[in-house]
Amino acid sequence: MLKNYITTALRNLIRNKTYTVINVFGLALGISAAIVLFKIVLFEKSFDQHQTNFDRLYRFTTQTESANLVEMEAGIPNPFTLAFKTDYPDLGTPVRVFGIGQNQLTVTNSIGDLQHFEQKNGIAFADKAYFKLFDYEFELGNPATALEKPGSAVISVSLVEKLFGITDGGYDRIIGETVRINDKFDVFVTAVVKDPPVNSSVPFFFLIEYETLKEIFDFYQPDSWNTISSNGNVYFLSSEAVEESQIKTALIDIVKKYLPEDKSKLSFGLQAMKDIHFQPEYNTYEDAAVSSDFLTIPIAIGVFLILTACINFINLSTALAIKRAKEVGIRKVLGGSKGQLVKQFLGETFFITIISVLISLGAAELIMKNMEQFVGYDLSLNLLQDPQLIMILVGVTIGVTLLAGLYPSLILAKLAPVMALKGKGQSALSGNVNTRRGLVIFQFVISQLLVVCTLVVIAQMQFFEKKDLGFRKTSIITFPLPSNENEKLEPLRNELFTFPGIEKVSFNFSSPLSDNSISSSFSYAPLEMEGSYNAAYKIVDENYLDLYGLELLAGRNFRSTDTLDVAIISQEVLRLMQIDDPNEAIGKEILSGFSGVKRVIGVINDFHTKSLKEKIEPVIFVSFSGYYYEGALRFEGTNEQTGKVIAALESAWTKQYPNVLFNYSLFSESIMENYEEEANMMKLFQIFSGIAILIGCLGLYGLVAFLASQKTKEIGIRKVLGASVGQILNIFSRELLVLIVIAFLIASPVAYYIMDSWLSDFEYRINMNVWVFVIAVGFTLLVAGLTTGFRSVRAAQANPVDSLRSE
Repeated sequence: MLKNYITTALRNLIRNKTYTVINVFGLALGISAAIVLFKIVLFEKSFDQHQTNFDRLYRFTTQTESANLVEMEAGIPNPFTLAFKTDYPDLGTPVRVFGIGQNQLTVTNSIGDLQHFEQKNGIAFADKAYFKLFDYEFELGNPATALEKPGSAVISVSLVEKLFGITDGGYDRIIGETVRINDKFDVFVTAVVKDPPVNSSVPFFFLIEYETLKEIFDFYQPDSWNTISSNGNVYFLSSEAVEESQIKTALIDIVKKYLPEDKSKLSFGLQAMKDIHFQPEYNTYEDAAVSSDFLTIPIAIGVFLILTACINFINLSTALAIKRAKEVGIRKVLGGSKGQLVKQFLGETFFITIISVLISLGAAELIMKNMEQFVGYDLSLNLLQDPQLIMILVGVTIGVTLLAGLYPSLILAKLAPVMALKGKGQSALSGNVNTRRGLVIFQFVISQLLVVCTLVVIAQMQFFEKKDLGFRKTSIITFPLPSNENEKLEPLRNELFTFPGIEKVSFNFSSPLSDNSISSSFSYAPLEMEGSYNAAYKIVDENYLDLYGLELLAGRNFRSTDTLDVAIISQEVLRLMQIDDPNEAIGKEILSGFSGVKRVIGVINDFHTKSLKEKIEPVIFVSFSGYYYEGALRFEGTNEQTGKVIAALESAWTKQYPNVLFNYSLFSESIMENYEEEANMMKLFQIFSGIAILIGCLGLYGLVAFLASQKTKEIGIRKVLGASVGQILNIFSRELLVLIVIAFLIASPVAYYIMDSWLSDFEYRINMNVWVFVIAVGFTLLVAGLTTGFRSVRAAQANPVDSLRSE
């Protein structure tokens, strides 16, 4: 019997090659896309789960509540760790970690020459107990003592190969070797470890003893409870049987003991390791955290794609069922039961599904190997090492077989043998046309939903690019400053001005919109308020405002002789001071948490210091050359001029910093890095909405093929009676138009609700208008019309004699 089932299945699949290819291609397309999406979700959910102490690992957080905002971050004051160790030694082990971004590493090669290497990420300072918390596989060295001595460093295998060229495992040769950081200070290697996995929230390749931090940051204040850097995190391993409530109580007591007079309402929180990757509101290393939307959206799209592929199969199978009506009748006359027929047709579906799954595995692997540009990392199936994915594939195979095969199987199995043998199987199947229409509507609901979502995300991204942020974005290049000594900065500035096209040069702490900012308090005595406001402090020189096009509304700009006792404030600060006229603020004094009392010398327009997800914050400008860590230049000219300006900058840079690798950023591009998650979401929508439309068009082709088969005689009679090809095509186009309009009416409110909810996360956003929905339905009609046009024209041009004498 089994052999008979297999033989019959193969014959039918070979006999109907077109339908078989469409079914296999449609299923494979939907399943491969879903596999990729599910794999992305599985990868994101796997973050940090390789840690042995995963369930007992935490990170402390800080919440600062001021009169104008509540600020949450993972930065912790430096003395916190010692205080916690001293007061609550039984609760667990706190460890300080200070991650830093792009740096230069310098080593001496075998012939005594210096070699410089750029390391964009993966460097951190850490306490010696770091390896008690986090799992690293040591190739050489002792985890208990690796970070014990000042200046000691632990290096990963990939960095050993990069810096020292060692690939044969002879790591003992580099123990004690010196690595220079940013041409400022030296560390020595004490251990070698394997690279951390990609799915780690602490992906550090180069770990340096923590107290060495004071060598690289001039403003490092080991005893200050009021100084918090977002890079300075404290991770915590709780002791066995310690409850979270005990730790939270300790955090409350620490604030009472060490910050009794604090007016900013600072509090410490506890963030479980399992939550770090999914709470982007707290800073994470390399901003790797993702929102919950980045998990739910791929799952939803993956399920929808599989459903649309199953609907295709149903439509094509029921269209094909007409040809198999007599086969069913003969099988029933010969004693075949309904159950046997269901098994036969389900078996055929299972066979097609297996072929589709095998093809989809190859396609998914190929896609994942080339997806780094979309999600920032490459993945691989690794089926033998991923039981979750195997379970998903088994579930998909069984689910698709049942979803796609059960309905056509039951329809065919219930055919009466007499009707089938008399050639009336088509009539018996015609009652199911409304079901197929409903399925096609569902497909196009999904397709139009994804198209609308794609258009909205694209429109919001364009809004990001075009929005006036309150400062100039174009023709500006920023570059880090290895040192801020005046004897280097002034020659650098003078050298740059010798090149034509360079208009302005500024040295400062950071650009107007940057993650590198200093947050502190300020208050205004006449308000007689308790507590204080929070503001972003920007340390700039006298050229900063002009370079970035910040408008001075009142007062004057900085002078080179100004000190930290004067400040320029933004309109938002003016509003908090309850002063309407900018000129009235000139000469007023504010009490600042950043170096004391300051006299206001100017007021500038408001501008965005963070992404458009957040409100404009108050900004206070001060001038202090000791905090200049970034340079910026503005030039005139076209894009072709950019390369020449960069070359000029590199030339001037090399004269002042010959032992430091040159680096720069285009300011306009760095701004858009704030919307990387939205950009990735846009790419996902674009790709998978296209796939959904393609699969939907295959289903529509199936429906048109079914209708053409059903209406063969009707079309023949109409042509004999004088109907034109256009009139025949109108039968099919009317059907198509009605189905897409119904789908549009269902999809529009759903899409509006979903995207309005998504846009609500942005303080500054577009307003969805009717054109988004008009474009979506118009695009769907165009694609659907092109898809069905060929099959409809072929049916309309068929010889009526052939259709009328078919029996």
